[in-house]
Amino acid sequence: MRLVGKDERMNNSAVGAVPSSVIPRRAWYALLLTSFGQFFVIFDSTVLNVAFPTIEQDFPNVARTTLAWALTSYSIGTASLLLLAGRIADLFGRKKVFLFGISLFAIGSMGAGLASGVGVLIFARCIQSIGGALMIPTSIALALPEFPAEKRSLAIGVWGSIAALAGGLGPPLGAAVIEFAGWRWIFFINVPAVAIVVLLGRKVLRESKGQSTGTRLDMVSVPLATIGLASLTLGVLQGHKWGWLSPGIIASFASAVIFLTYVVLRSSRHAEPLIDLSLFQHRRFTSASIATFAFNLPVAGFWFTAPLFMQTVWHWSVLKSGCSIMPTPVVIFLTATISGRYSDRGWMKRIISSGMFLSGLGLLGLFVFLDENVNYFTHYFPFAVLYGIGLGLAWSTLTGAALMGIDHEKFGVANGTNLTFRQMGGAMGVAMVIAVSGTAGVAGSAVAFQRVWLALALWVAVTLAFFTFAYPKDH
Repeated sequence: MRLVGKDERMNNSAVGAVPSSVIPRRAWYALLLTSFGQFFVIFDSTVLNVAFPTIEQDFPNVARTTLAWALTSYSIGTASLLLLAGRIADLFGRKKVFLFGISLFAIGSMGAGLASGVGVLIFARCIQSIGGALMIPTSIALALPEFPAEKRSLAIGVWGSIAALAGGLGPPLGAAVIEFAGWRWIFFINVPAVAIVVLLGRKVLRESKGQSTGTRLDMVSVPLATIGLASLTLGVLQGHKWGWLSPGIIASFASAVIFLTYVVLRSSRHAEPLIDLSLFQHRRFTSASIATFAFNLPVAGFWFTAPLFMQTVWHWSVLKSGCSIMPTPVVIFLTATISGRYSDRGWMKRIISSGMFLSGLGLLGLFVFLDENVNYFTHYFPFAVLYGIGLGLAWSTLTGAALMGIDHEKFGVANGTNLTFRQMGGAMGVAMVIAVSGTAGVAGSAVAFQRVWLALALWVAVTLAFFTFAYPKDH
């Protein structure tokens, strides 16, 4: 199995180019290593949901609203910095940014595990989010140039399947770690894993970057975009708590509109803009990114409601409910790996559309059949598996659909932009669940959960309709 030289990779600089080579061994090493690194970053974005009650017991004198910032700060930090991380990686080197980001993530993990107070925990989570934001968009951008152009959809499928597996395994594995070792170990386990990635990454990963115009990056837009995205995420996450018409939420959304609009205007005329607006001239990138945002609403909604339903309606333990949702991430992982192979054959749009249809059907099944009566294998399991198959087909393939036709020099900023759409969609998904279910959902009302699943299924149908008409035909 031969290595692909630099000139050959340059000739295959766009996803979907003419086939030219088999997959070199180095490409698999880079993909697995970077995917392993991002696994723990995504794992930590979901694991704290099950750890929250245990952490609360360790800090009994701290208000729940204050402690909740340990969750919120991670989401805000990651969402607000993805765009900047992708741009910096393209300009200054993806390997440097990846290794620095994942090292910073390990430092934050150690700090969170050793935290003696809530203030230290929240600060450590902020450090984690900065490191994670630097690492996630650069991970796939490091691996893709190593793959022949016609095999990059397969690489994205594997990368996405591992990401989905990490998100799905967060609750069950987190519950097991907390049960047997305590909540601090959900952070400590990151440190040796990161050490392995850094040591191997220094040898295996090759530096890559995009072409520079010789002009410095638009540094004015950097803090403005970060503040704008942070304000938008804050407004979405805190709207149900503070009140959607409260001064704080209105100020958050107003700040987001003002700052982000100004950044877009600056990006339209700067030689090295923070937001590469030329990406949106690609119909595939634009339509797939919008679909990514829309589809991630029900994705986040499912991960939020499934374990919560089992705990509050069926009154199962955290560990039992976490283990009970395991079939879904396993099915996602297997299906996404397979879908990547077939999307390389020009079936990308059909695969994504089929996945959206099946995931919507799974959510509709939960709406129709799931109630207070405990019938896991007849009323939950088949529809959770159906949903997992659909998500495995569509979720990671959407990333490949967005990157199709994008030059490899722009992989970092393109992926960072697409991931920003995904992150904002996830935040909106949790907000949608809370808005539809209200306090009744948290109190354990099966009817409230049924309303949520119906709303999520209808949203998937709207997303499918948009993607069908907006995304170009397969070729």
